[in-house]
Amino acid sequence: MTPYLRWACLVCAAGIASAAETVVGPGLSEANKERVELDSQSDSTQWYNGSPEETQLSSSAAHVKQGSAALKFANVVDHTKGEKAYPVGWPRAGTDLAKMKLTDWSAFDLFECWIYTETSRDHLPNAPLTVGFYHSGPKRSTSVPLNTVKKDQWVKFAIPVSQIEEPQDVQRIQFSISEANYRHGDRIDFYIDDPVLTRYVQPAIASFELDRKIMYADETYVVGRFTLAGHQGLETTRVQLTVGPADRPVTSATTVATRTGEITAKLSTSPPAGLCEARLDLRDTQGRLLDRSVAQFRVLGGPF
Repeated sequence: MTPYLRWACLVCAAGIASAAETVVGPGLSEANKERVELDSQSDSTQWYNGSPEETQLSSSAAHVKQGSAALKFANVVDHTKGEKAYPVGWPRAGTDLAKMKLTDWSAFDLFECWIYTETSRDHLPNAPLTVGFYHSGPKRSTSVPLNTVKKDQWVKFAIPVSQIEEPQDVQRIQFSISEANYRHGDRIDFYIDDPVLTRYVQPAIASFELDRKIMYADETYVVGRFTLAGHQGLETTRVQLTVGPADRPVTSATTVATRTGEITAKLSTSPPAGLCEARLDLRDTQGRLLDRSVAQFRVLGGPF
């Protein structure tokens, strides 16, 4: 047996064992999260009312997801009131984070909250609600539309901190509606509950994709791009990319774990034509499989 064939057989055997391995890590599960509460909904005085002519803020037990009360952000749309210069305005409710010393979110993964919606309307508009994250300085903020709120239902929102412009400087949170999206006289009440910052503890794969989904049989490498989560043990974790069918892998490559990165597997031999897969494995120092993600790609055969 030639050295190359011996190497190919070893890779193939290792790949078969790898495909049957059990993932021992918690992955992106709720059990793998640390939580920091941002505010208490049992005390609505911690929230400011930006449009008292049209908005009422209160702690309510009518709809509660966690604990004993939710913040009720109740609005009756009035196109003649609002702010003097903007009678069709932006009713809003917010809370100051500086007093809680929770303005630096850079060590967290997600901002999460639950929202229940009641309204006099038959259907919600396309843009019913927005949450803003406000930074130091004039008019500096990151706005995220919450377009998937649903009438008479709880909806959970999990906004990646990476989407916030200045995650190390979040001075306040503010929920708002644009009255231009509503009719005069509409009633729209939002119950906001359990606003928290969360972060993953143990290493896990947050995303994995290949640089292309179609390749030709004569190509010599495959590139995988990944983002990882977890703030304990990531520095000792390794990332492994295995390419080819689960029972007949073509090659694999290993690199150190980083929050975001890419890994290249060089192909000494081409995968067979057809649908193939690439597996990204996250392993600890003992080689145990902490997490796995699979991406498929198609190999096109050559003309000869």
